[in-house]
Amino acid sequence: MLGHTRGPSIWENPLEFNPERFLDTKWDYSGKDFNKFPFGSGRRICVGIAMAESMVMHSLDTLLHSFDWKLPEGEKLDLSEKFGIVLKKKLPLVAIPTPRLSDPTLYE
Repeated sequence: MLGHTRGPSIWENPLEFNPERFLDTKWDYSGKDFNKFPFGSGRRICVGIAMAESMVMHSLDTLLHSFDWKLPEGEKLDLSEKFGIVLKKKLPLVAIPTPRLSDPTLYE
């Protein structure tokens, strides 16, 4: 599985943190594109993937629009990973949200 998500034959600079690589990506789950292999393909594809993509994007958009995000005072962003069955961050990310909308009722 790691080879599909980090393979240089699939991704350019696979170990580099580059979320922009997905901005212009056309999502294809027909089974021919191994970039999305963890979601399955063909008849065994995850049935909720379209809804999950929409919900994740909507939730993320709302959080990014509603808050300014900062690291705790004096900390630097550490993107190192811990190897296991799934890859995780070695140290948990702590981000401090600060409301940016002027009217508090907009958060209700």
